[in-house]
Amino acid sequence: MAEKRVSVRLAVVGGREVRAELQGIGDAGEQGFRRLSREMDAANSRVAAFYRRVQIAAAAAATAFAAGAAVMIRSGLQVVDAQAKLAQSLGTTVESIQVLERAGELAGVSMSGIEQATKDLTRRLSQAAAGTGPAVAALERLGLSASALLALPLDERVGRINQAIEDFVPAAERAAVAGQLFGEEGSIAISRIDTTTLRQATQDVRDFGVVVSEQDADQIERTNDAISRLGLIWRGLSNQLAVAAAPALEAVADALAAISRSTGPLGQAIRRLFDNIGRLASIAAAFAAFIAGRWVAGMVVAAASVRGLATALVFLRGALIRTGIGA
Repeated sequence: MAEKRVSVRLAVVGGREVRAELQGIGDAGEQGFRRLSREMDAANSRVAAFYRRVQIAAAAAATAFAAGAAVMIRSGLQVVDAQAKLAQSLGTTVESIQVLERAGELAGVSMSGIEQATKDLTRRLSQAAAGTGPAVAALERLGLSASALLALPLDERVGRINQAIEDFVPAAERAAVAGQLFGEEGSIAISRIDTTTLRQATQDVRDFGVVVSEQDADQIERTNDAISRLGLIWRGLSNQLAVAAAPALEAVADALAAISRSTGPLGQAIRRLFDNIGRLASIAAAFAAFIAGRWVAGMVVAAASVRGLATALVFLRGALIRTGIGA
């Protein structure tokens, strides 16, 4: 029995301690979970704020990229369209124009100089094909055929001629021979574009994707023409609005002009004003005099009232003295 009581007592005492310890552990755990929850909420807030900033930055970047892409597309359309039209006028391919433009950049020659030289070359080769013009003698000396050169793309045409000049013409005579083919001014520009420069230019435009096929060039021309028609829509709308508003604007302008004429309502009103300026001045003077007279009369009455009050006070003081009150 004694052992049982002791065992029960130990069990009870031990249970209280365990309960206290468990309660302490529970309180500490609850506080820890609260702290963890607060930290998680703060972390979530920071993550949400960062995500919002990322969204704003991404939207701004997307807008800037779209604007830049639109500018690039528009610029590319205009450049290729101009190259395609020049190629058509010179009877060559768009790729050859792009190669010559790159060769000009490498040699320090402007595209306007290349364009003028190649136009002169095309015209003189056409004359030489008919047996006339200054290029006939130069082609015979170089061993070249005008019709064969006209069948080549423009960059190959220029390269073939420059190579023949280097091979068959002494250095002192090259400028004169080139002038017979490219013209006096054009020969100076083309002479700086040798065969090595042309090969490098061809490699560059092909390696970096500059080359545009004839089909793509035709598509770009059609697209550019369609975009130009959009401009015609706005121009036509503005013209129609101008035509519709013109009668109303004319009526307003005529009405304002009629009012402003000397015989119009405004002119008559101004003339009446100046005709009656003397009468208005006399009326204003009379009114001012009337107001001034009323003011002076009021001042006189006020002064008389003050003098009467002073006299009454003197009599009152004398009466008080006689009665012995004011003595």
